[in-house]
Amino acid sequence: MADADTVTEGSEPRTRLKITAIVALITLLLGIAGGWAVAAVLTRSPQGDLWVIAADSAVVSAESIALTNPAPAVVGVTLADGREASQSPISKVVQQWEDQFGDTAPRAILVGTNAGGSHSVIVELSEPTATADTLTFPAVGIGGTEVPEFEATQAILVIDGAGAITAAQAGALAVSMP
Repeated sequence: MADADTVTEGSEPRTRLKITAIVALITLLLGIAGGWAVAAVLTRSPQGDLWVIAADSAVVSAESIALTNPAPAVVGVTLADGREASQSPISKVVQQWEDQFGDTAPRAILVGTNAGGSHSVIVELSEPTATADTLTFPAVGIGGTEVPEFEATQAILVIDGAGAITAAQAGALAVSMP
């Protein structure tokens, strides 16, 4: 009978192969999980001149815009050379607002429809808050103008992340929009 410390013929290579397979599997799993974790942490806020957020509906009040069931991703559109589009998780809008804008209130245009037709508004936004199904931005009218209250479906919010819309242009757009 073989002693417990005795290695039988052919068992050593199989043991090494099992250890190698286990180490390779652990390394692969750590690489995949680690890659996802690093990507989640390092995914930056939406890049681009304009940020586009679609939502099932929006409620515009005198002091806020609330998007209900926003799309899972915000699309960043670069207008300069090469015109590009990229996307980031919608959560990054909330998580990295301060890093992106600081004390600056970016201008934004919200467009949506209801039984009364198409509606739009141009506002300046502040840092949003989020719940499970709503993204709410504090909002004020450009240059102190009153924000019209309305509810809309199939809403699209376009945030001017680069400051491309000047106050004069915003005023002209506000006058020309219904």
